Amino acid sequence: MPTTLSFARVLRLVAGFLLASLLSACAAAPPELAYQPESALLPYAPALNRPGAMARWSGIIASVRNEADQSVIEVVVVPLQANGAPEQMEHSPGRFLALVAGFADPTLYAKGRTLSVLGQLAETVDGKIDQHSYRFSVIKVQKSKLWPPVKDVEIRYVRPFFGGFDDDWPRRRP
Repeated sequence: MPTTLSFARVLRLVAGFLLASLLSACAAAPPELAYQPESALLPYAPALNRPGAMARWSGIIASVRNEADQSVIEVVVVPLQANGAPEQMEHSPGRFLALVAGFADPTLYAKGRTLSVLGQLAETVDGKIDQHSYRFSVIKVQKSKLWPPVKDVEIRYVRPFFGGFDDDWPRRRP
């Protein structure tokens, strides 16, 4: 009997280890956005003025402005998923400026692309969004990930039992 219990215990431990490793692999941020300890990273807050603190933020690119020695990327904030990718949302808590050393090609960093950044916070900056005055949180980017573009997909329905395609099959009117 002790052999059976010991085998069952080992089996449970192995199953638990495999499950834990699978779950942790799914939740990890990509290597280019890794930072330890994760708990030290500040979440986004509008007009956050904590120079020197580390943060990992993400969002949708609104504009790119290249200066002599750096690029300023204006980003509309969307929360991060567990894997570090930005969520797709209808509302945003605000915007921030990502300061990237060197040149960021506006064709690659195009309006509407999603971007995640890791870096140190800097002093807030007063600016404008069109005619509206706005105080931007600022992050000096150390690492970043430009996510692949989201592609629109056309969904077509197949009529069951009759074959062929029909765009209005589930909504057919008598």
